[in-house]
Amino acid sequence: MTTRKRRPSGEASREHILSIALQLFREKGFDGTTMRDIAAAAGLSLGAAYYWFPSKEAIVLAYYARQQDAHAEASRGALETLPDLRSRLGAVMHAKIDMLKDDRKLLRAILRSTLGADEPTSVFSAETSDVRRKAIGIFVDAIGKDDAIPEDARPLLGQALWALHLGLLLYFVNDASEDQVKTRVLVDGSLDLICKLAPLLASPMLGPMRAEITALFENAGLFAAKK
Repeated sequence: MTTRKRRPSGEASREHILSIALQLFREKGFDGTTMRDIAAAAGLSLGAAYYWFPSKEAIVLAYYARQQDAHAEASRGALETLPDLRSRLGAVMHAKIDMLKDDRKLLRAILRSTLGADEPTSVFSAETSDVRRKAIGIFVDAIGKDDAIPEDARPLLGQALWALHLGLLLYFVNDASEDQVKTRVLVDGSLDLICKLAPLLASPMLGPMRAEITALFENAGLFAAKK
């Protein structure tokens, strides 16, 4: 008598489908993988796969959320213990790269949908707003312990650091150097420059300009909504 292998249920099913889908995206690319492929590889009916994820884009959004939570956890210790802005920002940036070092092929597979203006997986979409808010929040938290940065400049600098980290990740997924050492050099050099320039934000002469830039970004919808 053969024993039928039990299928995962509940949240385990969701995680099972997510893991299978991400592996297929790595192997076949995002466009080359269908929901039917994912369901078959997971040993589920197509309807069961759709129950947990109504689209491939929903799977990517779940991946974003999972990675963001992991990044927040990995950064928490640095934000609580490291004494200066440069070391905290370095720890946050390098923690993200360490987390994603084995996912470069996957990130390249979903890159088109990540950058598409009308895609739900875009870094500026409504669907990714919560992940975006949390990601910016990590940088704002790192800045928040530095009394040299004016309070009204911290959200603006946090937004700028988040934008920098997006650019660095784009370079990172295409970095062919061993262990992506060029990305590491670029991260450290960029942060060195930022931390040298950041104290200038405290200049009283820049107060009105900070307010204008902040208003400009808010009107353009570039600041994630607060919760």
